[in-house]
Amino acid sequence: MFDSGYNEKRGFDWGVFIAGVISVVLSIFLFANPGKGLRGLVIVLAVLLIMQGSAWISMYAGFHGIFGPSWTTLLSGIFDILIGIFFLWDNKVGAYTIAILVAIWFIVDSVIGIVFAWHLRFFETGWYFFFNLLLNILGLVVGVMLLLRPVIAVLSTIYLIAIYLMIFGINEIALAFMHR
Repeated sequence: MFDSGYNEKRGFDWGVFIAGVISVVLSIFLFANPGKGLRGLVIVLAVLLIMQGSAWISMYAGFHGIFGPSWTTLLSGIFDILIGIFFLWDNKVGAYTIAILVAIWFIVDSVIGIVFAWHLRFFETGWYFFFNLLLNILGLVVGVMLLLRPVIAVLSTIYLIAIYLMIFGINEIALAFMHR
């Protein structure tokens, strides 16, 4: 009655399988070579910044006649491109920037979590208020530690990406076999 067609056999999914294998291999590479992985991450960030800057400048040129001159759009585009080029020129500055951003992300997210947890005390959540508050304070401490030790922050980021790629890759490989 409610046959959605999901039970039919579709054969082996080679695209998903190859994506899974590539993800697992990339994960292993990142675990074995975190420095090269970091360099790759900085290069990807630099290219994204250059692309974003180009998009801002393109929008400035395209919408100039409609909205008038938007110097913030032009300056943002130039700034993004310059930072991207600088990251390509000096990978260490890009890596340090990534480390600082990860640490700030932990700190800001934890402070927001503490504020949210503080509001929970009015809603009779029992143990969850204390548990949430404790975890966010722990996140704040970790964020400050990462800010003080940027090398740990950047290596943690690379290892988290490697773990994610491993999980994603294994899942994709299993998915490729699912409807054989």
